[in-house]
Amino acid sequence: MLEKNILQGNKGENLFYNLCVRDGFDIRKATPYQNKYQHTDFFVKFKNNINSVDVKSIKKINGKLQDEKYYIEMQHDWGGAGWIYAENMDLIAFETFENFKIYRRRKILNYILDKGIHNFEILTRQKDNSLCLLLDREEINSITYKTLYK
Repeated sequence: MLEKNILQGNKGENLFYNLCVRDGFDIRKATPYQNKYQHTDFFVKFKNNINSVDVKSIKKINGKLQDEKYYIEMQHDWGGAGWIYAENMDLIAFETFENFKIYRRRKILNYILDKGIHNFEILTRQKDNSLCLLLDREEINSITYKTLYK
């Protein structure tokens, strides 16, 4: 199961990279250290700024691929702060069936904190210590930074 998730994630990252190249955005891959410890997959120049981006591939809920809810990692597998708290990450790119919806990490975090974490569905993933919050895509459409179409 974990191998399938890694393959799905790599597929999403490769697609994001190729779409950025297709659309003429300057993009470079993060180092393995930046990827693992700073939750950054790429550095991309959008709107005249170079931003660190973490790409999130489309996810399953109840065994079915869906793009209506985003998994927001509040606590990672080892019990520490999840990627939503990663100060070095500027943008999060969530894959949907039609595009990548890109958001400022801080705006999503502020939205969650303002609404109250207890007002979201919380779940654990695949027999580890991670805690994820399910966030409806429609709830945050108004704070979309950029849309990258497939």
